[in-house]
Amino acid sequence: MKELGAAEHRFIESMGLYFERQGGTRIGGRIYALLMLAGEPLSNKRIAELLKVSAASVSTNLRACADLDLVEPVSVPGDRQHYYVIHSQGWEGKLRVVEESLSAFARICAEALAVPQLAGNQNLREASAFCDFYKAELSGIAERWRAAHAPRPPRPIKTSKGRTA
Repeated sequence: MKELGAAEHRFIESMGLYFERQGGTRIGGRIYALLMLAGEPLSNKRIAELLKVSAASVSTNLRACADLDLVEPVSVPGDRQHYYVIHSQGWEGKLRVVEESLSAFARICAEALAVPQLAGNQNLREASAFCDFYKAELSGIAERWRAAHAPRPPRPIKTSKGRTA
């Protein structure tokens, strides 16, 4: 990957701040953004050079991003360095993370509602109902995403005489 321009830097910094607001690390967000822009595998060393951060910070944050299925390691034939790309499961993986998080939250609420002293708590009931609603809305979303973004066969070309070529 070539050196970064002003537009790339702005995007990378914005993503870093977004990750930080979401409870992640700024460096993790910057790494993710860089890999989104790269379009090719990048080594730990190259990531550190492009982001002007330490190799240790890159290594730590790449492990965290990999644990969240945001990035994944790949190999480059003939090279022993570690390389990373955006996770191959893409956005469907993000949907699974949301669903798993929501399910875990719903389980905690359900366990609390099963306790007699908490069974009537309106906040817990509303949180549980919201989780049920949200999960129902998410149902089938990955399939709809795949269908909407599936490669489509080329359209037939009509000749000047109205025939299909």
